[in-house]
Amino acid sequence: MTTDSRDVVRRYLDAVGALDLAALATTFADDVVMDLPYAPPGFPRRVEGKADVTGFFDGMPAMITPLNFHDYRLDLVEGDPASVIAHYASDARILATDRPYRNHYVSRFRVEHGAITWFAEYFDPLVLVEALGGRVIAPGEEVPA
Repeated sequence: MTTDSRDVVRRYLDAVGALDLAALATTFADDVVMDLPYAPPGFPRRVEGKADVTGFFDGMPAMITPLNFHDYRLDLVEGDPASVIAHYASDARILATDRPYRNHYVSRFRVEHGAITWFAEYFDPLVLVEALGGRVIAPGEEVPA
C-alpha cells in the first residue's frame, strides 16, 4: 500500500467532523459499504455504494451542527494494514432540538487502494435518541402521561 490506511480514515473523520461533504466523497471507493449496527429506528443499518453512502451524509447539515470529531485513536489491525480500528468522540448540537449531541464511537474500516471500501460505526444510540428529543424509559420508571 502506498497510502497509510490511517491517513484515509483520518481524512474521513476530519471531513465528517466538519460536514465537508465534498472532501468526504473523496475518501470512498465506488463500492463502499457502510454498516450502522446500532442505528435507532428511522436510520438505515446498511447503505451500499458511493452514491447512496454520500447521499446519507448529504442530509446531515440540515439535522446537526458539525460533529467536531476529536480524540482520535487509529490502530491498524495486526497483520492487516488495510484494516483500521478508530476510537473518537463528537461534540455537536441537533438543530431541531438545540440539544447537545456528544457521543463516543468505535469504528472499523477497510481501506483498499487509498479509499474506504467498508466501514462499521458503533455508537450509543440512546445518546442520539435523547439528543433528537426522545426519551428512554428504564424498567420500573413511570411512563409520562
